[in-house]
Amino acid sequence: MKKSQNMAQLFEVTSPRLIIYHAHTLLLFTGDQIFDTVIPGTAFSALAAKSGSVLDLPSQDLQGLMSRIPWVSLWLWLLILQACLQNQRSPASIEEDIINKPWRPIPSNRATRAQTEHLLIFTYLIAGVASYALGALPYWAVYVALLIAYNELGGSDYSGTSRNVFCGAAFFCYFGGALKIALGPRAALSMKAIQWILLLTWGVLATTFHTQDFRDEAGDRARGRRTLVTELGRKHALWTVVLLILFWSLYIPLVFFEGKWPLAALPMTVGAWFIYTAIHATGVESQKYDRRMYKLWCLWIFGLCPLPLLSRLLA
Repeated sequence: MKKSQNMAQLFEVTSPRLIIYHAHTLLLFTGDQIFDTVIPGTAFSALAAKSGSVLDLPSQDLQGLMSRIPWVSLWLWLLILQACLQNQRSPASIEEDIINKPWRPIPSNRATRAQTEHLLIFTYLIAGVASYALGALPYWAVYVALLIAYNELGGSDYSGTSRNVFCGAAFFCYFGGALKIALGPRAALSMKAIQWILLLTWGVLATTFHTQDFRDEAGDRARGRRTLVTELGRKHALWTVVLLILFWSLYIPLVFFEGKWPLAALPMTVGAWFIYTAIHATGVESQKYDRRMYKLWCLWIFGLCPLPLLSRLLA
């Protein structure tokens, strides 16, 4: 009798419906980070790897490159899961999520803090092993130090500027590790590739990351988190993003890659769409506009990723 009960419990734990439920919970933990980190990071690594001489990288066989891309996406997702679990388990984050993102697992009662802690430990182990196996261990090690400083030592709340700098540093780990995996274990990043990663992360992302914070302003103020939106005010923060997106949309294709105007067409098109939306949002506090700006910002970042390859094709 006892054996049959154990078998029934085992069947229940491994039932397809329960597996789907837990998989959905994991996706809810990572949420928007799939769109602002995993997809752009995967695209960045694949397109940079195929850029060849523009970034002083060895030529890549397309079949070999495509076989490594799923590992890039999986590695990026493990890292953002690690970050999301570590961030969302704190009482202050739960309070913020009740206002900004009530659909997340803890405020929606899909997971408890204790369960999240156990999952975090398991994710640390899996991410560390995967980073070692894929040749991205140094990036993961730096990333872990950043997570501890950001979540445990108050780096996320100190100031809007420090928050953006932390996020830029984290994205350097994302994009650097992703490109290393895409290139394969025997290839090394060139100085030109490192400069491109630094420009995109510590330059572009670190100076425009607060585009994400407009939609979270209410929760950030309730928590006492300092962002550039809460420090500068909505209107001034919007104008910093508008001017910086205009600047980067021109500087990267025309100066960094020494291209001509056709190379600037993609970032300028998406950038103009963002600027149009942001100008409409300057005098209105609207979640609709804030969400749209966030999505356009993700699309704009995505539009910067092909520039090295386009530079090679247009040369």
